[in-house]
Amino acid sequence: MSAGKILLLVFGVIVVLVAFGLMAAGGSALWANSALTDDEGYFSTETILIDKDSYAIVSEPTDIEVGSWWAWDWGDLVIFKVKGSNDDPSKNIFMGVADESDLSDYLMDVEYDEVIELDINPDRLEYRNHPGNSEPAAPTTQTFWEEKAHGPGTRTLEWELEAGTWSLVAMNEDGSAGLDLSIVFGAKVPWLFGIGLGLLLGGIVALLIGAFMIVLAVRRPKEREPSTIPST
Repeated sequence: MSAGKILLLVFGVIVVLVAFGLMAAGGSALWANSALTDDEGYFSTETILIDKDSYAIVSEPTDIEVGSWWAWDWGDLVIFKVKGSNDDPSKNIFMGVADESDLSDYLMDVEYDEVIELDINPDRLEYRNHPGNSEPAAPTTQTFWEEKAHGPGTRTLEWELEAGTWSLVAMNEDGSAGLDLSIVFGAKVPWLFGIGLGLLLGGIVALLIGAFMIVLAVRRPKEREPSTIPST
């Protein structure tokens, strides 16, 4: 085998291995998008029960920075959903997304619990308590909420990711202390199906190319039949 064919064989094998990786990644993404999401396309936790004596449950601030080079809408990447209900029949639930600085001012000297860790299996939250001596105004009276959902029964808050420093809060609708809530967190990745399909198709094309390179490398040239000299 010539040096050129050896190189062709080596690169063909590398392309085939890459192809298998692409197909595995694409197939996994398509499977996850189909098998692990709900009817609306969200990856969701199980119901998490919140039983606290404070006035609010607040997520750790999430800092989302966007450079001048970023040309896409964050909402095209990830959409978050929170479904919640108040298990105290005398109270309604409130859920909201707000800028971290506005929320800090609102909860100044108010006792609340900050979520510092969310474990998926099993689904549970770990908290850090922030003590305080003041009672907050009802959250429905505030105007700084980026998104909010509140009222009786089960309520759903959907929020498209965008630049800023954000926190999620869950409270009683009247702002009173003592939380008895049921919460389900979800996230939708709109591009997952397209990426998975693209990886799978790209892997198939790469597999065909790699296989063709290997066939060319190992194929022996057709032997020429010896020429005969006609007798005189």
